[in-house]
Amino acid sequence: MIPPQARKGAMLPLAVVDLLPLGVVVCEADGTLLHASPRAIALLGTEDESDTLAALQGINSGAARPTPLRVTRHELPDQHQTLYLIEDRSAELGATNLRDDAWRALSHDLRSPLGAILTLTESVADGTLPPDPQTLQQVGHYAELALARADGVLRLLRADALHPEQFEPVSVEQIAWEASDACWKQARDRQITIKVHADAASDDALVRGDVDALRRAVTHLLENAVVHGPANATVELSVEADSSHWRFVIRDHGNGPDSIALSVLCAAQRSGRPRGLGLAYVRRVADQHEARLSCVRDAEGFCVKLELPKWPAERPHP
Repeated sequence: MIPPQARKGAMLPLAVVDLLPLGVVVCEADGTLLHASPRAIALLGTEDESDTLAALQGINSGAARPTPLRVTRHELPDQHQTLYLIEDRSAELGATNLRDDAWRALSHDLRSPLGAILTLTESVADGTLPPDPQTLQQVGHYAELALARADGVLRLLRADALHPEQFEPVSVEQIAWEASDACWKQARDRQITIKVHADAASDDALVRGDVDALRRAVTHLLENAVVHGPANATVELSVEADSSHWRFVIRDHGNGPDSIALSVLCAAQRSGRPRGLGLAYVRRVADQHEARLSCVRDAEGFCVKLELPKWPAERPHP
């Protein structure tokens, strides 16, 4: 940690500056470093005065960094000092990327079903197709597809707007069984058996979160295994625990998502456009809940794990 330098004429109590969630660096007019807060040192990854000033210059020059930072400079003429405020932009950029994906999907993924509906209705109007139940069924199919894709966009935007301070205790056993029920029809259509192993869970098997978002996230992971795994097989949904976390484990006997989809699901950085919005939604819900996502592809098939911190035992339930 950088030791405090000469502090005469400082415009803020340094004890307060050091508590701010953003980094603060104060320099004299000639560029001499007066103070760097602990948060500034952590964000810049520096250890001494010369490194701190060099790191600031690197950011202002646009040099690439592992952690995206925003630096704003403020001149303080009364103190003859310069104040630098340093912010971590990782969460902001991640949310922006997801919103961009949502709007791109809204314009791209809706074009196909809406175009099909328009073609069918025009064909009926000009007599190319008869206005019979089969044609109406096709129109209904594409309308349902368009609604489902629009709903996926809205879910992603809602996930981005989750507020952790509003999270409540959520039963992992309840989430597991409700996800299984939601996937029952797809599983029946593909002659897949869903086995739920939640015996280890109990009334105290709770995590902190948004129940609707977590239910949808686990349901989508299970749907992905049911729809894209091999037919006439078994998909397992297990609830496991260690000393600090509850874990949803979903295993099928297929190959799992492709590399681009996996990059959306399990990596902080994207690799190309997501394959649909479902995995991007799961990724965002996991981020908002401080959860860990991991994937394994082995000889038995594909396995994905969603691991969430336990609800504190000492915390009273609402």
